[in-house]
Amino acid sequence: MLENTQANNTGKRLISWKSILGLGLALFIVGGLVMLVQPAAAQTADGSLTDEDIASLLYMREEEKLAHDVYVMLYDLWGAQIFNNIASSEQNHTEMVLALLNQYGLDDPAAGNGVGVFTNPDLQALYDDLVSQGSQSYEAALLVGGLIEEVDIADLRAELENSNVAAIQQVYQSLLSASGNHLNGFANTYENTTGKAYTAQLLSDADVAAILSGGNSSGHGNSQGPHGSGGGSGHGNSGGQGNSGNGRGSQGNGNGGRR
Repeated sequence: MLENTQANNTGKRLISWKSILGLGLALFIVGGLVMLVQPAAAQTADGSLTDEDIASLLYMREEEKLAHDVYVMLYDLWGAQIFNNIASSEQNHTEMVLALLNQYGLDDPAAGNGVGVFTNPDLQALYDDLVSQGSQSYEAALLVGGLIEEVDIADLRAELENSNVAAIQQVYQSLLSASGNHLNGFANTYENTTGKAYTAQLLSDADVAAILSGGNSSGHGNSQGPHGSGGGSGHGNSGGQGNSGNGRGSQGNGNGGRR
């Protein structure tokens, strides 16, 4: 089932950008050469963000919520502290994106939505699928956690490439660093629990190996699956939230899961 999720439901490529491109072409035809001499930020309603920046923030607000909500459900199912610890971190992440939405006067797509409820239908379907997979066994739940973090890393790298807004870059870089630590935590717990090595589910094998050996999760790398190229600009180190230490880190003791 994890392969099906990678092929059909993971990453931001679930959203079609054709409508955005079509709108841009129509605006160009109507506005003529005036569009060419205006900065990209001036072409948006709030005067400071591009349409792509706005779409990115709206998506990332719910993508971080998805990670939180899945981990809340998996903690309820298996009682492993790793899910509770990382859910708390993800709550901070989604609130960081919310702060950006508020800063730029954008509506919150997650407003009023409880755990497991999403405005974006693709993320709703992905949430349902991931919870279903993670409900099958504790081992499967740990793999779901690893997959979520790989998807986050790939998406955040792509968004860092696409945005020139310093405030967005700063927040996304923080989220990216933390996702590297979270992936370390899930991989470490999976290996300690099963005796099997954690292997890449979305990113390339080399990329995941670098992250799990204490490498930089924000550097260039290629992803496999629907998110295409996950390469992104390298900013800072992979020291985000939580304790990854040197090499394999952990986010709490995951070996106490109920099975």
